[in-house]
Amino acid sequence: MPNILPKNNKALEHWIQQLDNTRLPVYKAQRELALAALHSGDQSLGEIAQVISQAPTIAFIIMREANRNSSTRAQAVQTLEQALSRLGLTRCGVLLNSLVDDQESDIPFALRQVWMIGQHLNVQAKGLFSTRMARLAQEIHWGSLLFLSPSWPLLTRHPEFFSEWERRVLGNNEPALSVEQELLGMPLTQLCLGLAEHWQLPDWIIEGYRLLNDNAHILVQALSIARHTEQPLLQQQKLDDQPTLNNWFHRPANTLVLACGLVMAAHNSWGNEQCIRWQRLISLYLNQELAVVQQTTHQLAVEHARLQRTDDLWQPAQTLLWPWSVQRLRQTAATAQPVPPNSDDLAQWRDHCSQLLQSPSPFSNPVQLTHCISLALQACGMRRICIMLLNAQELQLQVTHTHGFSPEQIPARFNMIEHPTTASLLTEPSCLVITDTNRAQLTPHLPAELHTFFKRTHWVLASLSNGSRQVMLIAADQAAVALHPITLQAFKKTLEHIGRALVLFNSRKR
Repeated sequence: MPNILPKNNKALEHWIQQLDNTRLPVYKAQRELALAALHSGDQSLGEIAQVISQAPTIAFIIMREANRNSSTRAQAVQTLEQALSRLGLTRCGVLLNSLVDDQESDIPFALRQVWMIGQHLNVQAKGLFSTRMARLAQEIHWGSLLFLSPSWPLLTRHPEFFSEWERRVLGNNEPALSVEQELLGMPLTQLCLGLAEHWQLPDWIIEGYRLLNDNAHILVQALSIARHTEQPLLQQQKLDDQPTLNNWFHRPANTLVLACGLVMAAHNSWGNEQCIRWQRLISLYLNQELAVVQQTTHQLAVEHARLQRTDDLWQPAQTLLWPWSVQRLRQTAATAQPVPPNSDDLAQWRDHCSQLLQSPSPFSNPVQLTHCISLALQACGMRRICIMLLNAQELQLQVTHTHGFSPEQIPARFNMIEHPTTASLLTEPSCLVITDTNRAQLTPHLPAELHTFFKRTHWVLASLSNGSRQVMLIAADQAAVALHPITLQAFKKTLEHIGRALVLFNSRKR
């Protein structure tokens, strides 16, 4: 997964600018259903809103448009009914007619999965809290239905983010903040908060993201009390002793955060510690026994699954049939163990190396040469590759080719660090193999732009010369924890062929 945006102090402004006018996919059937409700003539605004709520994307588009076109003094709309009233049915019809229909196969899987999670969030929030907070049922409904909407434009443009986040945060228990900082350049909650404020989404959504982004310590304090599930009197005593915490924790908008945390954890397993933590917090919030909360959340998950007709999306209710300790997302042996090149790969590797060694050089320009180098490295087992031109005098690196991640992941130019530990890279053809053994010693002296993206794997960094001058650096790994010995051996042999190819390319007739 690439770092979609370089890290800088204006990351949020860049994201808002990029995502603000993203065209969200819309199902044709849902758009036609919404248009029919708008044009029916005998339905109230509430009934129309209820029909459109079956298409959360359309509801989001209408509410965002209503707030965009309101005066600066007008209060932001909190429900779809208010948005319909502000825009008017005719204008809403024009807006819906301007939307483009999408086939399900054209909509990114990650976006459809997050839509499904959002619908599950809506079912859980209403089932857990609406009966106890009936006068706030509309806020709970629209807040939970659209709580994940700030992520929809991101997943429309970069669907790969969700699969990487899902695998690493839910599956491998990596800290969400560090993963999001690496992939987005900022925490996801901060991005969602910025977009929610920019679009003037319902106040409860904004308050929820403020809690997650700015006041997560309150949830930690509440969790320390919630752990005492077998001692409700002790829990109440501790809350009474901390009135500020008690008042803040029981704010109605926090119901969205509690339901969201629950469904995101349940997306992996109902029996994992993360899910149980959120159930404990809900138990504390509702002053209900944990067993009752668990039974309710399980029943609501089944109720939600019964309403679905899509077979390829994951339903958390499915894991209710599994042993309690089983998690759907977990680090697989394939990601932990390197895979050696097979016989077909090695045959291709030999072909590419033969091409590199041809005299005179068959390459008419550097792009062709670089492409062949990349193919040879891929054939010997490398999955992520970055090829850079080196200006040894100025210690500057220019990225000319990447494979396995987007070019935006690494700046086009950055500097090499001059240090005795890595001096050989700048003076003679060399190859550093970075492993867990020497990582702490080497990485402080390597460009941060490189080791940031190879920090979870063993990787290689090699320099190559054109005669007496170092002209190229290559960074590569197998996207696995370690490097397979056969791949490493083939990589080092490939470096010899590349060095010869550079000399032949430089001496060709022009």
